[in-house]
Amino acid sequence: MILKKMKVKNFRLLKNFELDFKDELSLVIGKNNCGKTSALTILDKMLNLSKVMWEDINLECQKEFYEKILFFDISNQEKVSSIETINLQLFIEYDENDSYANIQKFMMDLNPENNIIVLEFISLIAAKKIIELNNIISEKNIKDLKSFSKFMSKNFANFFETKKYSRGFDVEANKITQDRSEEIDNKDIQKVIKVVGIRADRAVSNDHRNHVLSGLTGKYFSSYKAAKDKSELVFTKLEEKLEEADKDLYKIYNGEKSEGEEPTDGIFSNVIDVIKTYGGTENGIDIAIESSISEKNLLSDNTNLSYRQGGDCSLPETYNGLGYLNLIGILFEIETKIQELFEQPADINLLYIEEPEAHTHPQLQYIFIRNIKFHIKVHRDKLLKEKNKQLQILITSHSSHIVSECNFDDIIYLKKNGNTVIAKSFNTLKEEYEGDEQRGFKFVKQYLTINRSELFFADKVICIEGDTERILMPMMMYKIDNKKKPEGDIIPLLSQNISVIEVGAHSHIFIPLFEFLGIKVLIITDVDAANKNDKGRYEKSDPKKAKYTSNASIKEFFKDSGIDTWNNQFKELVEKNSGDKIKDNIRIAYQIPEPNGEYQASSFEDAFIALNKDFILKNKEGLCEYGALKDFSNDEIENDDYYNFALNYIKKKSAFASSLLYFDDDKGADDEKWEVPHYIEEGLLWIQEL
Repeated sequence: MILKKMKVKNFRLLKNFELDFKDELSLVIGKNNCGKTSALTILDKMLNLSKVMWEDINLECQKEFYEKILFFDISNQEKVSSIETINLQLFIEYDENDSYANIQKFMMDLNPENNIIVLEFISLIAAKKIIELNNIISEKNIKDLKSFSKFMSKNFANFFETKKYSRGFDVEANKITQDRSEEIDNKDIQKVIKVVGIRADRAVSNDHRNHVLSGLTGKYFSSYKAAKDKSELVFTKLEEKLEEADKDLYKIYNGEKSEGEEPTDGIFSNVIDVIKTYGGTENGIDIAIESSISEKNLLSDNTNLSYRQGGDCSLPETYNGLGYLNLIGILFEIETKIQELFEQPADINLLYIEEPEAHTHPQLQYIFIRNIKFHIKVHRDKLLKEKNKQLQILITSHSSHIVSECNFDDIIYLKKNGNTVIAKSFNTLKEEYEGDEQRGFKFVKQYLTINRSELFFADKVICIEGDTERILMPMMMYKIDNKKKPEGDIIPLLSQNISVIEVGAHSHIFIPLFEFLGIKVLIITDVDAANKNDKGRYEKSDPKKAKYTSNASIKEFFKDSGIDTWNNQFKELVEKNSGDKIKDNIRIAYQIPEPNGEYQASSFEDAFIALNKDFILKNKEGLCEYGALKDFSNDEIENDDYYNFALNYIKKKSAFASSLLYFDDDKGADDEKWEVPHYIEEGLLWIQEL
């Protein structure tokens, strides 16, 4: 039995939301404030009877609800039994190997082809309460949504209730029917599905007064004992030791009287003697102080977690870093939660872990995600084997390090889309790479794993070709930010969440990924001037003589406009305006002449040299000594043959790029600082816009 899907309406950001669960591990990722926590919270509130609040209702729904109450027709109350707000539907799939004992109450038809049950949770206000609320609005003279929200925030529980039902499901149409069961009991639901979790707000601290991890030992012991046979040797030994301790403490508290020996005083002997004198009888008030050490109190209040530091030395838990404290805490909580599930499991047991990366450095994040799947699988297999119950795991994260170590088939990507949130399975991306393009999908997966899982969390992306652009891009962004101060709501480039990735001349392979992520993308590439030889193959060419481009990304970008039919590809590409280079959320940028120049470049290097000839000449000696350029005469650069100059005199592209950073004086004279080529400036100004 598996939880396959959840549908949510009107809960916080989740206006109209669907999430398909994986059978074992679902890794839910996305940027901050994209609904990851909301997805966990609604499960907790509805299944574990946590308090639903007015603030949980989606803002648009709040407005709609207020208007419905405000204009409610009392004479029409017989037709309106209630107004619904938050709605959660859980789709559970079963097969012939599963027990029907707990789900039979929720099965709405006897169709053998239907192996889906749907549980529905609704937060609603009944007709009687609608009228009451309508009257209060009039009495209190509530005239706007703000005042109404203020009132509802304090009084929500007085009007709203949560109802639970089983719903009919049409397996052929793959949709819910209007059939609805009688209201169902939460106890019956808990037999079918349980949700437990570890929230992100874990109270780990290295404050010496805070012993959170030590406190977890008590919780772990309670769950451990509940899941084990009470007659096991370990419990017998513990009881014996506690009895011995009680006897020894009795003597220490009350003193000891042994035959033939002088009595010894205890801690409380004096006060006991005083109390005896107040009894008014021969023996007075006879009391004793007894020890009552319980296992729970012993572990909760008197157990300290420490960590080893070479040999027999140990240090308190608070001497550890927050990353290790967080990791240890998560593992303790996982074991505790799973043991609790083992004690009384449901048919489906969902364990969620929210943002395990908190406080941890990248290496610890890698270790966690590498191990957690195997760790949980051991428990999962045991639960399935011993009790025929399922364990599913849901992890939320915004760590690129965790994503890169995860199986991409487990990924569910959350993205804000207008006023709601959508969930996408990474597997659906595979469908965009059809036929021969399956290789492209494999390449993208490998690239993301090795290089740039941060793409999942970026707002924008700049695709560049290689080392030169990678080295210089931060400085070029800085120069654009300072050349023209952003106006209005425009944020400086270096203050935006922009990911810069090296893709060579293969950015077109990533376009389905960018569309999947729904992010704004700038592709900076070389126009790659070329001609065809006798065999029809592309050969590099001086841009003055070129008729074609050999750049695959440019060809893919303009394929719908018939680039292969153009008589002179190169000329038509150069003459395209800025608008022609934009498709939806993607813009391509390649070399074009400078506004005040005629030279048409083929690559970044000759475009840069043409624009910054004076800077090159000013720093000629240094550039040659640095290993960026070969020794050259001034005539070689002053004859405007920048293509051949770049081809013949740039010694190493990476050295050339780094030297430009070294010799640039942004506050110096014009020939002491360099400028950003126009085609890159155009692109950066475009992606800077919101």
